[in-house]
Amino acid sequence: MPIVIPTLMYAETHYRFKYFFSFLKKSEPEILADIPHRLEPNASLPILLIVKDADHYPVELTSVSITIIHEATGTIFSQRIFSNETSINTPLWWKVVHVPLEGALQKLFGFLSIDVYFNYKLNNKARKCKNDNYRTSSKKSYRIFRSSDYLPLFPGWIQGDTHTHSSYTNDQVEFGSPIEGSVELSKAMGLSFFCVTDHSYDLDDRVDDYLKNDPGLPKWKSQQEEITTLNKAHNNFAVIHGEEVSVWNQKRQNVHLLLFATKKYFAGSGDSAERWFRTKAEHTISEVLDKIEPATIAYAAHPAEATPLLQRLLIGRGEWALDDMRNTKLTGIQILNGETGTAFERGLAAWKKLLLEGKRIYIAAGNDAHGNFNRFKQIKIPFFKIIEADKQLFGRMRTAVQVGIVSETEVVSALQFGRTVITNGPMVTFEIKPQDKINISLKDSKKITIEMTVKGNSTNEFGTFWNCIVYAGRVGDSSETLLWNIQLDNDFNFEFTRAFDFLQKTPPNYFRVEAFTHNCAGIKENGFCYTNPTWFER
Repeated sequence: MPIVIPTLMYAETHYRFKYFFSFLKKSEPEILADIPHRLEPNASLPILLIVKDADHYPVELTSVSITIIHEATGTIFSQRIFSNETSINTPLWWKVVHVPLEGALQKLFGFLSIDVYFNYKLNNKARKCKNDNYRTSSKKSYRIFRSSDYLPLFPGWIQGDTHTHSSYTNDQVEFGSPIEGSVELSKAMGLSFFCVTDHSYDLDDRVDDYLKNDPGLPKWKSQQEEITTLNKAHNNFAVIHGEEVSVWNQKRQNVHLLLFATKKYFAGSGDSAERWFRTKAEHTISEVLDKIEPATIAYAAHPAEATPLLQRLLIGRGEWALDDMRNTKLTGIQILNGETGTAFERGLAAWKKLLLEGKRIYIAAGNDAHGNFNRFKQIKIPFFKIIEADKQLFGRMRTAVQVGIVSETEVVSALQFGRTVITNGPMVTFEIKPQDKINISLKDSKKITIEMTVKGNSTNEFGTFWNCIVYAGRVGDSSETLLWNIQLDNDFNFEFTRAFDFLQKTPPNYFRVEAFTHNCAGIKENGFCYTNPTWFER
């Protein structure tokens, strides 16, 4: 009997422990809707409809309708969005229905409450549900922020999510969203890319049985082919081939490694929970990094997150140590994973330490989202309850990348060379321009003047800037130097230029910038943006 560790995905409710009762199991397919948590001003509202496991429980979907309430004015909008009676008997059926925001809603921005009502027939009996048909779920309304502004960007920059899971991740307690459906919802949010990083231990399963492996890797091959096809079909959007590999760290514990632009599958079943107490990984971190293809880059997945005791004991999970992150073939670390907090602060501290050691390593943001564009729903073990929360949502924490064109190659190149920032909304970038000022008579007093321009961009949704800090780092120092603290007067946009003089013998090795906003209309927390370092070459 496999071990079951609950995670943050759409809830698979038909599995139960042998000889044990599951209150969540019912003789129906899983039926649910999902909606992006934010919406660009010109976008229609995409509703993702999902029916799962109808091959075991055939169903006839008769109609779907929605109700939208604008929270500030109370304006109510109701409409039937699906009325084609459809018989469903496949393992996964899905459809994205686009609802134009017209009439009274066209000029209404801010928070909207949305409910999706399903009418269906099971064994010729009429049934209905709101938002999902899970037992014990809240059925509460989905909440979306319709912005009057586009995502803050600079020319040549796009935003996306570097850690997501798709329907190719599917096991005893969870399943993810279809990749093509995720593209449609991502576009409505203003995203231009995401990385599909399904678990290595899900990609080697049989298509029809997640408890058995298939050495022919049909799921892996199908995922690869689908991503290639989607990239050819969609302009100005990139889906990144990827994998989240379970590997051993130096302590022989299972940790996760993100591979971007990988066309080569790596086995990793150490923490798959598919067999009791079988926790040995097929590869170490170093072994995978030594074997990846030249076009593939690797980031440590959520390296500073603490591992729960149950996961340590049952599936041998551990954490990334600094020595693991010092591997010269590791390009970056995904320190922002769906929410801020202790793990993010620990990740920042580890990153700064590595930079001061001279390691050119970059940071990225993702959400580890398994679907869940609006709210995650998680099974609580034993199988008695669905837990819900508004965190680790697809596209909530974002990586902005500087590209020439929107393509997989360009996005991966930006991730490889650190032309990126991490943000939950606002954007900040900077440029440096060295200019030598040499005193010929006093050799030891030669100066280097570095001119720096810092720019910020935000909107009402993500708040006004109140502070921007420039740090300089010198390899070998114990801490960074606060070079420039810019106090801002609640600006949505800013641009400042300043010159700094350094001794030519000992200039900083790198510069980086942090910026912060408050009074955010569209997010609960304050806004932030962290740039990657620009290294100063003498």
